Amino acid sequence: MSKPKVLQILPMYHEAAEKILNNKAEVIRTDDYSMENLCELVKAVDAVVLRAPARIEKEVIEANPHLKVISGAGVGLDNIDVAYATKVGIPVLHAPSVNKVSTAEHTVMFIMALSKSLLNFHKEMEKGNFDSRNRISTQELKGKKVGLIGFGSIAQEVAKRLVYGLDMKVSAWVREVSPTKQKKANDLEVEITDDIKKVFAESDFISIHIPLNEETKYSIDNALFSLMKPTAYIINTARGAVINQEDLYTILSANKIAGAALDVYEAEPISKDNKLLSLSNVLLTPHVGGTTRESNYIMATTVAQNVINFLNGEEPEFVANPGVFGKVALQELDRKKNEVSATSINTVHSWSE
Repeated sequence: MSKPKVLQILPMYHEAAEKILNNKAEVIRTDDYSMENLCELVKAVDAVVLRAPARIEKEVIEANPHLKVISGAGVGLDNIDVAYATKVGIPVLHAPSVNKVSTAEHTVMFIMALSKSLLNFHKEMEKGNFDSRNRISTQELKGKKVGLIGFGSIAQEVAKRLVYGLDMKVSAWVREVSPTKQKKANDLEVEITDDIKKVFAESDFISIHIPLNEETKYSIDNALFSLMKPTAYIINTARGAVINQEDLYTILSANKIAGAALDVYEAEPISKDNKLLSLSNVLLTPHVGGTTRESNYIMATTVAQNVINFLNGEEPEFVANPGVFGKVALQELDRKKNEVSATSINTVHSWSE
């Protein structure tokens, strides 16, 4: 049986994943993620694997009516038109939660760096200003309150480290306080609430942990910033566009809050003329929160094997839109399972959301 064909857009997060793809599939590799190029290359493949900033829009999916599966190279899916893929019965795969420890550690690092004025001290030491120790203040984290916006797997890892490691108080905002979330909050000694204004008003640090979608885009704006303490900080290791960047710049430049730490941006890579770069109360990193050596390996190999498993007729481990398996993709999956093993029993599998 011939190997399936996979379009790989940009490098995977670890070379081990590329070896998996190349051993099990015929890979068409490109770094040109222009719409024109992708619409042409996709015509010849069974699957697409991509990482940001490349995007798979409706036009690319339409260019190949026989496309079987699309996969992000990591956790996020905001660069894939999941809604349209679902409409036409194409599974969208990814690797959720595999970088939760790395991202949580990055968030905690931001909190510690901000509280100890690490960036300011480093800049002063570069100038030889040892007496900056008498001018720049720091603070202890014990007893301070962190407000988590969202309470998914990453936020829970953050809470664990803050409560049990740093003796901090933690609250978490969710849209709805379900019994499951309440139990998890109780286990982690976290106050959970559906009142986002309360979280912003009471916290010494706000940390963003919500996905980017139509509902959350620009949802963190001046209306919420204006509730923050003047001594409070905001941290974002989720997605850049959940924060209104103009509103954030305005409140930071006016020193109405103490500062911010950002790992993600609405447009990446961040432009050299981005106004946030001109501020002294902002700590910036280039979207590396979830990309440690350890998480890169797990994330990339999980994605690669997940795609190969699906193309070989096996049940994929991580599916962002499992509802498609009740449609066309289920029939295709069964057909391919029969191709892989002539002796296999023709069993229909289903996956619930």
